[in-house]
Amino acid sequence: MKLLSESQELFVEQGRLNRDRLRQAIERAINRTTKRDFYIYSPPGLGKTYTTEQVFADNNIEPIRIQGNTSLFGFVVDMAMIQSNRDPNQHLFLFIDDCDNLLLHQDSVNTLKISLQNGILNYNKNLGAQYNMLEDFQRECLDNFRVQGRNGVSIPLDNMTIIWCSNYKLADQQDVARATSDVKRQKYIDEEALRRRLNARDYELEGDMLWGWIADCILNETPPSMANATRTELEHILSWMYSKWSDLKEHNISFAEKLYEEMTLDPDSYLTAWEYDYLIG
Repeated sequence: MKLLSESQELFVEQGRLNRDRLRQAIERAINRTTKRDFYIYSPPGLGKTYTTEQVFADNNIEPIRIQGNTSLFGFVVDMAMIQSNRDPNQHLFLFIDDCDNLLLHQDSVNTLKISLQNGILNYNKNLGAQYNMLEDFQRECLDNFRVQGRNGVSIPLDNMTIIWCSNYKLADQQDVARATSDVKRQKYIDEEALRRRLNARDYELEGDMLWGWIADCILNETPPSMANATRTELEHILSWMYSKWSDLKEHNISFAEKLYEEMTLDPDSYLTAWEYDYLIG
């Protein structure tokens, strides 16, 4: 039984087209038809990591992955280890996932901005106590990139493609204009400059378009946790989400997975659970 209306089907199709454009953009970055590194922003739980990993897998590429919930110093240590243990003649693909914390402070944003411009990650601070807390192999990797007579390290970023996924939207010119303090304005200026050095794509979807994006993933890609669901069950979940959209506690793919789990655990009264446990108020 078909549960989605024609207008809802159109939103699902738009979601598919949006995700296809995302895939095509990642393909261009991987195939190096664009020289800029690629930055993907969307609110959490919309499958940007999953989609990126799919494209890598489809191209038989195993990227080196960094979880971005790290400090700038942690990122520098990671890059020193990567560069110390790679073949410099082989092109490297780096996937930085959930890089929100890395972009939290203006100093980090400014360092990354300059690094992308010059192709060298310069960390110009005294390594001090942080250095002493590292493992021996980590210190050895950092030592490979010390510059005599200077604090910090300089790590080359040549022959490398970086793809970033983030729940944090880099500021644009409109954000700079709306800044309410000098401190915030300067951070936004640095973020906007970083954005210009990247191929930044924002997927800030709302309402019907966001529902369509989620519905496309559920219907056409089917998360593993929903692999046993019938098409009617999937449409039932999505139709219910659409009808309750303004009252849902979450708007993401994992929310639909929770609804399906409730449906399978309590097939006789899941609707009651949905109403009482998954709606605001």
